[in-house]
Amino acid sequence: MSGYISKDFIHYGCGLLLDPEVVWQAIPYSVKKNIKKAQRANIKIEKREGNEEDLHILKNMWYDPSDPNLPTKLNPDDIMYIAYLDDTAIACIVMLPVTNHLFLNNLAANSIGKEYRAQDYLLWYSVNQLQNSKYTYIDIGVSYRKNLYNFFKKWQTISYPVIFNKPNINYPIFLKPFEKVSNLDFSDSDIYSNSENQLKNILHNRNFTFVPNINIAKEICKNNNREAIECTYNLCSIDYDEWCIVDLTKIFSTQFGALIVNTYIDDTQLWNKYRSQDIFKREFVYKSINNELNNIAGLISQRNENYNYLKQYFINENIKEIIFKEDIKSAFYFSDDNNMRYSSKLTEFQIEHHYNAEANIVGLPIHQNLNKYQLDLMYAIYRGILNLCSEWIHTDYYSDIKS
Repeated sequence: MSGYISKDFIHYGCGLLLDPEVVWQAIPYSVKKNIKKAQRANIKIEKREGNEEDLHILKNMWYDPSDPNLPTKLNPDDIMYIAYLDDTAIACIVMLPVTNHLFLNNLAANSIGKEYRAQDYLLWYSVNQLQNSKYTYIDIGVSYRKNLYNFFKKWQTISYPVIFNKPNINYPIFLKPFEKVSNLDFSDSDIYSNSENQLKNILHNRNFTFVPNINIAKEICKNNNREAIECTYNLCSIDYDEWCIVDLTKIFSTQFGALIVNTYIDDTQLWNKYRSQDIFKREFVYKSINNELNNIAGLISQRNENYNYLKQYFINENIKEIIFKEDIKSAFYFSDDNNMRYSSKLTEFQIEHHYNAEANIVGLPIHQNLNKYQLDLMYAIYRGILNLCSEWIHTDYYSDIKS
């Protein structure tokens, strides 16, 4: 029977910046002692090309010599160091490039290497050797085995969320902010009037017409030989007199509603000419979005905060956002070589997103109703496809925990 594999929740991986000064300040005293012990023993480290003999050394030190995930060949950009005591190999490390960082693929030692704490020394040596390289950090990784994770944590200078598999009980994330109807007093007519006035203020007293949805708005524009210009995310700074459309569902926590700005069509015309008058839905929407209309600045601020939260994660991989001219952020957009795989994984996790295959652009939700866990999840999925162990074959190899 295959063993249990815990990879369907957000765990936090450990990154090791290639900055000796930062690392020395961060690592615990016990690790510093281990490094000094190895230095006193005059352990030497050599960079190796990873030929058959080198990989045989690794295999003999690895916890499972029959592990099918052990590398059989290294590429020119892969990095392998072997530690020697006198002329005897006692430990080795293999790191593989992934975007702007190195993935710690293997770190192993024999009994002598473990005695002299050569694994810690190899990591410290790697930080010093690679500090001026094209790489930013070493992805030490994540482990669901407590003692191994504790070792990783000792070397952590940055942390990132990661997840590999969709949980059985999954919570979808949508691009639009609607989640549930607010607990408002829908009988209060003052709320309706207040929302209408707030919309007038936001639109700088421009005329506007409420219709049930954006498709009806587009149809009315078409029937009047007007171009259906959508200005949803520039709601607060519409600066021309052409008809334009605002999809309220993309900004506010509502299921319905769109505005045609720069024209007013009265209810009689909406009913008689366009067959799209719905005063009850209009009242429902205005009351639903009242709190957000009264704090539009806070809504925008929360979207910006969520945007920047995701941005800081992706910066770790030297991924820069694609910026659109928007007063209200619609999504976090970026281009990356992994976006096709990433989009597929997002779909698997039921996370609604923008994906332009031709331009290779992904846009992630950043609306005001997202929480930190949901934001972490979106990046965790990306890290799951970057983490090379996601491609490993599970071997059902388990070692008992000592009591």
